[in-house]
Amino acid sequence: MKTVWFFLDDSGVLHNRAQNKIFVYAGYSFIDKEEKEDAKRRYRDLSHKIHDGAHIHGEVKASKLGRKDKAKLYRVMKRENSLAATVKISDVYNSILGDKRSIHRYKDYVMKRIIKKQIKKYIDNEELDPDEDLKINIFLDEQATSTNGIYTLEDSIYEELAEGIQNFDYGNFYHPIIRGNVEVSVKFCDSSCNFLIQSADILANRIWTSYMIEKREMRDLTNHIWLHLP
Repeated sequence: MKTVWFFLDDSGVLHNRAQNKIFVYAGYSFIDKEEKEDAKRRYRDLSHKIHDGAHIHGEVKASKLGRKDKAKLYRVMKRENSLAATVKISDVYNSILGDKRSIHRYKDYVMKRIIKKQIKKYIDNEELDPDEDLKINIFLDEQATSTNGIYTLEDSIYEELAEGIQNFDYGNFYHPIIRGNVEVSVKFCDSSCNFLIQSADILANRIWTSYMIEKREMRDLTNHIWLHLP
């Protein structure tokens, strides 16, 4: 059985009264355990150095860092496979943005879409075989979403990848992309103990900031896939 690991975090506020115009989910994916552990070590070592040098209290988060330190943490992960979904908030229905449960469901939808796109890229690049069994491990900051929806999210991702989805509004059926058995595990973590979720925080913040200050060059990312919604 092949395994894919995802580490994701968000940036921005998804709400109809939000001051920001963009909501972002971003992070990194790995299909090789040794590469994942190597990335974690490199990020951890630099994070500790920045933490001690800047005398930061607690976790090294984007909100506590200056531009140069955030850039260093971004660059140490630059060669890894990264992914991001951006949501233009003004184009999302008010019926979604005005209800807390609908917002959670929409966030799950965004996450499901970007995960599917990354899995499809692995298949297209022949790094994954759609006929093989696949385990998907997704790690999220425990503050990023509602833990009440964990099983719904797992089931939704499984259905999208392994069973296919019927779009009743347009009469379309989206075929499954994995023909082997699929296992989906979603884990909510204390980000202070998970350096790869911390790296996702840095990436999501960088992308969100690039829209806020209108610096497109900050989004010139390598080994990266984009999804723009809605």
